[in-house]
Amino acid sequence: MSWQHIFINPQRHILRSGWRVTIFFFLWLSFLFVLGRAARLVMTGGDLTQDPSRVVGPLGLIFQSLLLIIAPLIATVVCLRAFDGRPWRCIGYQLHAGWWRDYLVGTGVAAVMITAVVGIEWIAGALSLNWSSAPAGELFSGLVVSFVFFNTASAFEELSFRGYPLQTLLQDVHPAWAVIITSMLFSLAHSVNPHASILGLLNTVLAGIWLAVAYLKTRSLWLCTSLHWAWNWTMNAIYGLNVSGLEGMVKNPLVGARQTGSDWLTGGSYGPEGGLLVTAVVSLGTLILWRAHWRAPAQDFSVVPGQLSGVEEKRMTVPTELGTESHEQRTNDQ
Repeated sequence: MSWQHIFINPQRHILRSGWRVTIFFFLWLSFLFVLGRAARLVMTGGDLTQDPSRVVGPLGLIFQSLLLIIAPLIATVVCLRAFDGRPWRCIGYQLHAGWWRDYLVGTGVAAVMITAVVGIEWIAGALSLNWSSAPAGELFSGLVVSFVFFNTASAFEELSFRGYPLQTLLQDVHPAWAVIITSMLFSLAHSVNPHASILGLLNTVLAGIWLAVAYLKTRSLWLCTSLHWAWNWTMNAIYGLNVSGLEGMVKNPLVGARQTGSDWLTGGSYGPEGGLLVTAVVSLGTLILWRAHWRAPAQDFSVVPGQLSGVEEKRMTVPTELGTESHEQRTNDQ
């Protein structure tokens, strides 16, 4: 094999998917660093030693998340245009028929799943629940602000992992490998969070697989984004529990939940995602979603032939379920 084949796929004469994803994350990290510093400068008045969330409050978190989402947006557009010749709308946020249904279904499913976790902990005596005594106006504003924040933050993470990286790997490697690689990267990004644990990071890998299956079932990012935001929002804004080790994002949650059980069950300071109960619930949720026949790609969610700038239209196709693509349908890009 010639040295050029290390970088170029000889069958398609295009940079191999692994290199394209590497360049995406290089751009992603570069823009993220610059935009993150810019956000801190604006929010703290130039004092980088200050915590932006404590200086400007919840609205500052929304500003920060809106600014940071620019990083995966730019990295995605650059890579799509430079390497793939594909339009932006193919990445998964097209307003296809039924996109709102995916969004509502994901919201409801995730809320039920995290409520099941809280309910089981409460029944087991590992958690206590108390209604908030904060004024109704403060509760309402907290729910609305957190709704915007968690939607934006989830869109940021979905674009960063289930967007260009997953979809690019799906073109050339077995779907299971594409899902595992991006889910491990998703977990790695959470390893710097406060109170991170081995079990918490393993659960984050499982969450990445759960969200990737949601993409595979719909070829759209609406379902995985809604699952993601509603899981975090319900956990933090409704029950006041830490999200992946992060605390204090919602000052007045609707219900004050206090975990008193063992860390192996409740997750301790990392939040429920650091416990075995979430391991079971997310695993079961992933299996049910994978086997579900009620979700399928929308008929109108496709790229019109002739708009791919010479790139084969068949490369837009990804399998609906893990492991269903044959070796003949894949090119050797490993």
